Parts: sequence; structure tokens; C-alpha cells
Amino acid sequence: MKRWLVPTAVLASIFAAAAPAAAAPSGPPISLEGVEITRQCGVQGSGGFLVTGVLSGSFKDITLPSGTILSPSPALKVTLTAENGNTVSYVITGVTRVTTFTDRTEVVATGRNLISRPNIGGLYITSGNVSFTNNPDGSEQIPFSGPGRVIDVCDVLS
Repeated sequence: MKRWLVPTAVLASIFAAAAPAAAAPSGPPISLEGVEITRQCGVQGSGGFLVTGVLSGSFKDITLPSGTILSPSPALKVTLTAENGNTVSYVITGVTRVTTFTDRTEVVATGRNLISRPNIGGLYITSGNVSFTNNPDGSEQIPFSGPGRVIDVCDVLS
């Protein structure tokens, strides 16, 4: 469930531990140079369309002892192209925090991030501080909230 967030530089939530703890060793950043992603805009079979993205840069997953995954992505960029040929490019240098519980996955995105919401058929650019919560099956439990801004990339590309 949480791995769909990583390739698109997305998403998270901090789980406060009872005592401070250091982050687990996570190794060097992972290059995403030239990596292609494909995401669905809209619900398949009801007028939706595919978007292909090409990433440039790197990210790093840092797993905290609480299980929260931090994914910073300094200098990461993406170029997205819709089936109709429309193209947009974004710098997505934010940090996402993903915390998974038995009944939900909480995501907090800070900075600028590309968020894929496959079970609701969306692709979004967020800036500032934005959060949302998914059910274990990936469906939306709590929609985007917070003082940040959300841009529907599917609307931009349509």
C-alpha cells in the first residue's frame, strides 16, 4: 500500500513516539533519473486517461523506529504527459511522511510533492502542508486538508 507513494515523491504523517528515537540507517539516496511512471486520471472506463511521467533526481526513504517513513526528495523534477499530448513539468522537492496503522494510512506532505491517489483516480501537486488519510484498501478516508495548496494535475492536463 505505501510503496505507491514513493515513486511519485509523495506522502506521509509523523507518528509521535513516547520517547525520542534516532532514524534507522537508510543508505544513500536512490536515483530516479529517467524513471517512467504511469498513472490514471479519473476512474478507468468512465472517461479517464493515462498520464506518463518521467522523473529526474533522487529520493531517500528513512524509516523511523515508530514505523513512519520519511521520503525527502531534494532536486526532484517530473515531466507529465497526458494521452492528448498536453505536458507539464514540476519541481517536487518536498518531504512526505507516511504512517500506517491497522485501520488507516496517514500521509502528510510538506513542501512541493506529486501525490498519486490511485483508488480515487487522481494525480495532484501539493505545496505547503497538506495531509490526507486512506483506508487499508487505499480508498479515501479523510480528503486533503491543511493550509497548503492542492492542484489537480488531471484538470491541468485535460
